[in-house]
Amino acid sequence: MKRFNAVTLLLIGIFINTDSQMALAKTNTNQRVPFLEQLMMHSVMHYEVQNIKIENDSGQQRIFSINDGFQERVLRKVVHWLNNSSRVNGTTEISLEKPSNKLTVKTVNDEVITIEPAYKCVLGNKRKTCTAKDGELIISENSHKVQIKSQSLYAWLVVGWKKELNGPTKEELLEEALFTRYLYILGPSYSDFFMCPKIQIKPIDADPRRHLIFASALSYSGHHGGDYDKLTFSVRDSNLEGLKVTNVKIKKHNSQEESQKQCRKFD
Repeated sequence: MKRFNAVTLLLIGIFINTDSQMALAKTNTNQRVPFLEQLMMHSVMHYEVQNIKIENDSGQQRIFSINDGFQERVLRKVVHWLNNSSRVNGTTEISLEKPSNKLTVKTVNDEVITIEPAYKCVLGNKRKTCTAKDGELIISENSHKVQIKSQSLYAWLVVGWKKELNGPTKEELLEEALFTRYLYILGPSYSDFFMCPKIQIKPIDADPRRHLIFASALSYSGHHGGDYDKLTFSVRDSNLEGLKVTNVKIKKHNSQEESQKQCRKFD
């Protein structure tokens, strides 16, 4: 039987301990951080939200899903407001049994979170009167509650959600159509870049027949939690000279913040 000296045994112990620590670290990395903890760290990721459902006390409701490209932008907007909200310290105000409006967030990890206006109630003449606190919301997950302040999300929860369009505007459709036309010129190797397209058009020497187009978009392959690559390019579009593509660039592994800026169409 092969014998090991003390030094060899010590090294083996170090390697085993290191491997165990690495395995534990990997396990911890794969564990999802609970939604409320992400909220407190202002690090909620839109792609971890499966859908949001909003309903009022009149029975009206709408659902916005991550699987719909247009509805996803609504998810991004709500997550942006959550990440930019501020914590309200002190006693948590009450939430009503039947609030005027309630937002239910379902995550891909099957967490269910409710968001509703915070109310302040006073008792007078043996009657309780409750009024909503402007800009303040209560977020609940099971028995845990957090009170936040977000004027934008509050206004959207009260009335803004009803104004969300069921599809893109004419301007957005035109932007997408133009981007697709110019993207086709680049060839099939760039076909993955169609997420959140943006177009800027400037006339050349005030000539309505010649324009300079600046275009950008994200790669679709990063849609569900991966890193987005960003494509930028410019095109000289002229009725006299045809199309000429210049300055084609791909920036790999954009940060979440950079990707949100590309897709953001809200304040």
